[in-house]
Amino acid sequence: MKGQKTHHSVLLICLLVLPAILAFSLHPSGKYNLDFFTTHNQFYLCDSAFTGTTGDTTFWNSDAQNARLGTTEDIIGIKTASYGHIRAELNVLNTADAEKDFSKYDHVVEGSVKLNSGIMEILNFPDTKIILKAIVTPARYRVRIYSYAVKNVNPDEDEGTDHYKITLWPGEGRERKVLKAYRAD
Repeated sequence: MKGQKTHHSVLLICLLVLPAILAFSLHPSGKYNLDFFTTHNQFYLCDSAFTGTTGDTTFWNSDAQNARLGTTEDIIGIKTASYGHIRAELNVLNTADAEKDFSKYDHVVEGSVKLNSGIMEILNFPDTKIILKAIVTPARYRVRIYSYAVKNVNPDEDEGTDHYKITLWPGEGRERKVLKAYRAD
């Protein structure tokens, strides 16, 4: 009888705790600080099982270059001012990014990426080294990239003053949209 009570207690605890664990795993969020090296003024955010290609002419066409964001279904390319050293912050949100004041940023662009595998990766270029691997709920996500301190950066230098804030949240819509355009004065 005593062993049966213990078994029932453990079962009851599991039944009470499991929904909380599942709720967290279905809506993961988090903040990640990134500090890494890449080349050719770009890095990628993608599904771990991406099938899109970044090498065709449609990925980095003139619209993508001006928007500073290349896109396919399951991989996006983020254009940077610095050639090599990148500093960024990635925030995985549960709801849409509510920031509306873009005055402190040089450029703000929004796009979309499908993360079907539930594993998001940040990759450098050209060797696609995994910089970050994070678990997310499989879904389509809106992605917003805030670029700041890009002025006076020599695009051929490894080190620059540029910094990037990336927010990601579950959401529909596939179009790329520039919310604030960078103008090199």
